[in-house]
Order: sequence, then structure tokens, then C-alpha cells
Amino acid sequence: MKRALLIGVADKDPEHPFLPEPSLVVMEDLLEELGGWTTTRVDGPSADRAGILAALVELARTVQPKDTCLVYFIGHGGIVEIMDLPPPLGRRPVFYVCAARPSPSWSFEGILDVELSIHLAQIDRVCGNVTAILDSCYSARAIRGPLWQLHESPQWVREVAAQLGLQDVDSLLSVTSHPRIVRLAASSSLRKTFADPQPDGHLGRLTRMFDETVREAELQLERLTWDALAHRVRERAIWRLGCEEQWVSLVGPRQRLLFSRREVELPRTVGFVPRENQSGGWIRAGALQGVQVGDEWALADLQLQSDGQPQLRGQFRVAAVGLNRAELEPVRGADSAPPGASAMLLRARERMPVFVEAPPSGEDVLARSAWLVSTPVDSEAAAKLCIGDDWIDVYAAGEVHAPARFCADRSGRSAAVTRLEDWARARVLLSVSSSYVARASPPLSVEFGRYQVVRGRLRPRTSSPSGGCPRLHDGDRFFVRVAHVGGRSGWFISAVEVDVAGRPALLDASEPDGRELLAGERATIGERSHRRVQGIQRSWPEGVAPDRARVATIIVLASRRPIQLGHLVRGRACDLALPRDAPRPRRARVRGFLAQPRPRTGPELTQEWFAASIPYELDPRPRAASDYG
Repeated sequence: MKRALLIGVADKDPEHPFLPEPSLVVMEDLLEELGGWTTTRVDGPSADRAGILAALVELARTVQPKDTCLVYFIGHGGIVEIMDLPPPLGRRPVFYVCAARPSPSWSFEGILDVELSIHLAQIDRVCGNVTAILDSCYSARAIRGPLWQLHESPQWVREVAAQLGLQDVDSLLSVTSHPRIVRLAASSSLRKTFADPQPDGHLGRLTRMFDETVREAELQLERLTWDALAHRVRERAIWRLGCEEQWVSLVGPRQRLLFSRREVELPRTVGFVPRENQSGGWIRAGALQGVQVGDEWALADLQLQSDGQPQLRGQFRVAAVGLNRAELEPVRGADSAPPGASAMLLRARERMPVFVEAPPSGEDVLARSAWLVSTPVDSEAAAKLCIGDDWIDVYAAGEVHAPARFCADRSGRSAAVTRLEDWARARVLLSVSSSYVARASPPLSVEFGRYQVVRGRLRPRTSSPSGGCPRLHDGDRFFVRVAHVGGRSGWFISAVEVDVAGRPALLDASEPDGRELLAGERATIGERSHRRVQGIQRSWPEGVAPDRARVATIIVLASRRPIQLGHLVRGRACDLALPRDAPRPRRARVRGFLAQPRPRTGPELTQEWFAASIPYELDPRPRAASDYG
């Protein structure tokens, strides 16, 4: 059964009026045409705090293991710092979606971030197929905008704080990421969201673009991934607005088909921005993401082919590279594509050389790889691939990554090539990081640490920079802390971990395009408000021989603009809560919140960047009890 909960909250405040009726109608009509959906609508006076919570509780009560669930919200969102309560609810920016007020006079009414996260996780625990679409301002996990302080909490806020203090919610709130819930948010840490006025209210821009994109795919959800949809919706919103004031954010399993449990294995992608009325365009990846002049890329249609593979429109070559974007010129096929087409790497100019030991009649297993090329000279190879009758072994030169063994069947060959491609991607990231020349006064500081038991409780301990390569043991919990220590402009940060097996992945995929830090602010990856046990738990990877400690590396990249790494890493999904370490600085109103259209000359440029690498050793043995404390 397919269940949809549609929540629309009106606001009659003369300064920020909003009527959700057109948005709710668009979503209702779309779900009706898709077929099979049972819809519950909560709006008007019933969309108060009690009504919204009751609807979420009822959905969690009635959902069945094979169900598909959608929670859609249209209305205002905001950020509040609760001054008269202690942490974890107090003294941190708390995201909330507004609820209908019981009286015309203003009062603080809403559903807090942690409440929404818990309810969604409870529903997902039953069916494992939950989507949340939030068409409101400040709806992604990182918040940039007007933070207001609440000096006297209403009774309901105090009750929430008391209830959370009694609950153990660790099983519902992951430290960094929820592994299954898809979240499509109308705005990120970058900007607000927008709505189009209608005769009877307002049509949210995310809602409109979502509807248009699904219809462009001819309602064939079995041929549409969330990844493709998010690229198209984001770039459509930017194209329509004329600037990057609204940045649609997708978090969760990107390769999943819409409203389905099925995921498809596809090439990893970044977004495409066309030239206006000309051929070619730009991809949202540049030198910071290892793109080089001469790389070959393809643009894919919105829909997959009937066999689940991408439909390629044309082949392009990188003609120029900036820090955060690269210019494409057509080579064959279509000479352009709509805003938000998915761009995928066909062939890197500099592929990783691999020495292959295989039977003479064996096929070239690297022929179709965008990242790998065979070399006949063992000493020039960065990796070695040995194909036997029963097993396939892969080795990294200098043992920079742990060797791996796979079965010598079709799936084993594919897995071996994937592992080698992971090493090639890791090589690119490590090369970018190592090329950064540190300043005398760096704009960001990066710390690494682990949690240790002190008097029966886990406490954070930062590793000393002069203490050599830090060591973790199997089962340890660690964190990475980044602080904005120089300048006034904000930075977007992304942290990638290359594990001991050589596989790069976002350390915290809750903000896949980077978490924004304002001046004087810090963020800790591995801490989550309201959890009792903190830290990212590091376990020894399956398939890696536990013979000795091996080195993993955490890479922190930063830029003034969002950082798309879709072609290099896989994420670890996320949650909706908004943990912060200190009160958020107020945003200077230098440019205000009004959209400032600009010529359609590609993604906004930036020249400033930062990188840091933190290598650490991972010991396959659990830490001895005497090592704690």
C-alpha cells in the first residue's frame, strides 16, 4: 500500500502571508495520476501542532512492512535558539516547520527537527521505504538565515525537552546519517526557497518543479531515480530564478527509483548547466574535484532505458576548468541538454595504470572503465590485477590500500574493477588535497579525536597534532571538528574518508554538497544532539584481512561555493536534525534575501579553497579495557 501524508500550513501574517492550497492540490493530483496512493491531508486549523503530530503517530501505527510512505510538508520553516533551556534542545539552532497557530495573534508553534526525525525513523523502522519532501525555507540540515532567540519557552517546548530527557533515541537518531530515508528539501544551507503566487494561494517552487519533472518522465517512476530528479529540479529552480538563491538538496539513497525500494547501479553523476541558446555548457565539478582538460563526459536523459541503464544524449570533452566548474564542448551526438541533465564521466584523461595478469585469451576487463587503463609494465602500475581460475586478487602499489580477493565469476570481476576504480577516485582526492599550499593563517582549523570512557561515560579527546599518526581500534568512535577561524565570508566543507580498503565515501552525507560554516562557527562531524552515545563508530571492513593495522585517511575540502562530489564518492545517507556546537552567528544583511538574477553564464565562480588530510591507523583488534579512561 502507498500512503501519503500531505501537510499544508497557512500563515496570515501580513509580512509573510502564505496559503498552501495550490501546492497541496498539485501533489494530490500528481499522486492520483500515479495511482495506488491513499492520501491523508492535514491543513487549515487541523494543521496545528497537535494535528500534525497525531497524523504522524497514526501513520506510524498503521504502516505495514511492505508499504511505501510519503510525508510532504508545504509552509514556512524557521530557526530558533532556545535560550532558557539547557542543551541538547537549548542553546543550539533548532530547525522547525511551522504549525497553525491557535489564535490570530503570533505565537511560536511548530514541529522541531528532532521530533520530525524521530517520527520519520519510526515509520521507516516498519516499512523501510519512506520519503520526506519539505517545501519550506531552511529545510535542509545546515541552516543559514535569520536565527531568532526564544527567551521564554512555551509549555509545549518544555514538555518536548522533558520527554527527550527520558527517552533513549539512539536507535532512531544516527550520528551522521539515516541509511534509508529519502529527503528532498527545497533549500539548503545556502539560501531560502520561493513560491509562485496563484489566484488562490501559493505554489511552492520545489513542488512545482517536482511535479513538472515527474511528468517530463511520463509518470514512469520505474525509469526515474532520485539522483536524476534532484539534478533536474535544482537546476530548473536556479534557471527559473536566474541565480543560485535556491539550492534544492537531496539526501539519502540517490540511486533509488522514486517511491521504491529498488536501487539501480549507475555511473556516478554531477549536475549540468547549459549555455543559453548555444551548444555545450558546464558541469558542477572542476579542479577541486579532480576534473582535467581533455576528460570525456556524457549527458544522460532524465529517464533510464528499459534495461535500467542511462540513455546518453551525447559525448562532450572538457575544454576549460575552473575551481568548481568545467566547461564542456560537444564531440558527438546531441550538442547540449536541459538544465539539470545528469553528467557522468566517460573517460578520464589520466587514468590509473593497472598491470593485469590474466590468461592470454582473457577479455580486457578494464576496457570499459572510465578510471583505469592497462599497462604492460608492472613497475609503472599503480595497482595489479591477478585473474586466476578461481580467484581474482587486486593489489595497490606500495600497499597504500589493503589487497582484496574476489571470486572469478562475472560478479567477482565487476567487484574487482569497482574496487580498482575506488582506488583511482581515492587517488584523485588525495592528489587534490596534497596540492593545497597552506597559508600562514589558514581560514579553517581541523581536529580529529576519539571518544574514550571517563567515569563510565564516553568523552571526546582530541588527538595531539604533534603526536604522530593517531590510532583507532575496531569499535572505536571518532569525530572530526572543523572551525571557521579566519575572514568573514562563509565556507562550505565536505569531509571524505578513504578507508583501509581504499574506498572513498562522504563522512557525513547529510549535506552532500557541503556544510556551510559562518565566521567564528565550528561543526563537529560525529556528534548528534539528543543521542546518549556520540561518535562515528569505526569497524574493520569486511573482506579485509585483519592481519595488521592499516592506514585510512580523512580529507577535508572547503570552498566558497557548494562542492559536488557525486562522481567521486558514495554517501552514507542522513537525518533531519540540526546539531550545532555553538550559537550560530547572525547573518549580516549585506545582500539581503532578495534574488539577484545574473547572466546565464554557468555556475557561480569561486577561486578560494582549502584542503586538509588526516591519516590515521585502524587496528583490527578491539581496544583493551585498560586503554579506556
